[in-house]
Amino acid sequence: MFPGSRAKVIKHCPQGHEMPMSEAVCPRCSGGRVPRVSAPAGRDMAEATMIFGAPPVARASEPVARKVDYVALLTARSGPESGRQIEVTVGRWKLGKAPREEAGFTLITVPDSFMSRDHFALEAGVAAVILRDLGSTNGTLVNGSRIERHMLREGDEIRAGESLFKVSLSLKAGS
Repeated sequence: MFPGSRAKVIKHCPQGHEMPMSEAVCPRCSGGRVPRVSAPAGRDMAEATMIFGAPPVARASEPVARKVDYVALLTARSGPESGRQIEVTVGRWKLGKAPREEAGFTLITVPDSFMSRDHFALEAGVAAVILRDLGSTNGTLVNGSRIERHMLREGDEIRAGESLFKVSLSLKAGS
């Protein structure tokens, strides 16, 4: 053997006959009647390996998490509907005592006689919720300051009429 050369691997049957590496049975010993075994073809998508784990099991001591479908939750802290929760999903929302129909808006009626008919609007996305005053008579206040437009943050308090709403965000930035 020459330096740097590799040894040649030769497959032999139990009788000592040389046989091709692709054969499973010696063609000489079987009389050539055994079909040739071809190398397996590559995998296609139907043969892809998929591993599925068992779903996690909640222990009795662990609270079961509720799937959150909203990006903001407005909880009425005071006013005619104290305790009411408004789940704001992605989209455009208009709140007031009798909001007018407008294309692209979901209407929320709050029976507060001190609110304007169209008091404020929310534009909710996956990364932010923007509050906009709609020219209400008494204005919209966030954390005590009158605003025209404001990006809501966790814990903000919105005052509209006699109603005070606490903001809880559940934003999924980047989703």
